[in-house]
Amino acid sequence: MDLLAIDGRISVITFHSLEDRLTKQLFKEVSTVEVPKGLPFIPDDLKPKMELVNRKPILPSDEELEDNNRSHSAKLRVARKIHK
Repeated sequence: MDLLAIDGRISVITFHSLEDRLTKQLFKEVSTVEVPKGLPFIPDDLKPKMELVNRKPILPSDEELEDNNRSHSAKLRVARKIHK
């Protein structure tokens, strides 16, 4: 993720539940941050590095499933880098 430029996007297509779970956990880890209570602002080192472009994964359309029935398990997740 460090090689990705600011405002760059990373897209991951998964086909198995374990792959999807790992991707989901990694994207959640880099897009959320726990700020200590009572802190009046968020320091730069605590700001999230990425934001999720889609909250939920993009699934294949009905048309894609007709053309390629093996795509039924595919999930696309996208995140955008917003901070170093």
